[in-house]
Amino acid sequence: MEIRAVLFDLDNTLFDHAASARAGLDAFLQHLGTASTDDLARAWFQLEQSIYHRFLADELSFQEQRQERLRQFLPLAGRAVPVTDRLLDGLFDVYLQSYQDKWAAFPDAAPALRSLHDGGMPVGVITNGNHRQQTLKISKIGLGPLIRRTFSSESTGHAKPSPEAFIQPCKSLGISPAQALYVGDNFRVDVEGARNAGLQSIHLNRDGGGPEGTIQSLTELIPLLGAGTGAANDSITIL
Repeated sequence: MEIRAVLFDLDNTLFDHAASARAGLDAFLQHLGTASTDDLARAWFQLEQSIYHRFLADELSFQEQRQERLRQFLPLAGRAVPVTDRLLDGLFDVYLQSYQDKWAAFPDAAPALRSLHDGGMPVGVITNGNHRQQTLKISKIGLGPLIRRTFSSESTGHAKPSPEAFIQPCKSLGISPAQALYVGDNFRVDVEGARNAGLQSIHLNRDGGGPEGTIQSLTELIPLLGAGTGAANDSITIL
C-alpha cells in the first residue's frame, strides 16, 4: 500500500524532551537550593508520566497536573509544599522557563522532515498533550515550516493509543489509515496504537535494539521508504 502521508510523534521522536526536561529540572533544583541527583530526576520523570496520564484521562486539567506534580515532588526534594495553587503555579513557572530555554529538536529531525517535505510528501504530527504547548515546541525548535498539520490529544479529544487519535488525522488529511505511516518512540502507545488503527508504523528506538524494522535514527527513514525529492504529487511506497 503506497504511503500518502508520514505522521510523527513529537516528544522523544522529533523533540528531545528528556534532555530538555532534565536541564530544566537541574536549574529548578538549583533555584530550590537542592542538589540534583539521579534519584530525584528519576522520581521527577516517574511523576511526570503517571500524573500526565491523569490529565490525558481527563482526571486533571493541564494546570492541575502541574500542581500535583509539585505537591508530590517537593517533599522528595526536602522542600515544603506551597499552601496555595497560585504559589504552586509560580514555582512551576521557574521550572517551565528553564525547560523551555533548553527546547531542541533531535539533529536528525529537520533533515528527515525536509526530505519528505521537499519530495511533496505531507508531514504531520500526532501528539498527546496541551495543543498550545505542543505547537509552541514545534515552532521554537524550527520544524513548523516542515509540518502541515499538528493533531494534539486536546484538539482531537482523543489520546494515543486510542484508534481515534490516529484515524481523525487521516480523515483530516483525506487519506485512509492504510495510506499513512506513523513513526514514534513508544512501542505500545505509538506503534501498536497506530497499527491497531490501521496505519503502517515504524518504531524509533534511539537506544538501539528492538524487533525487525526498528530504526535508531530518522536518518534511516528516507532510505527505508525509498524516498527522494521526487515530483510534488508522487507518493512513497515502503520497500
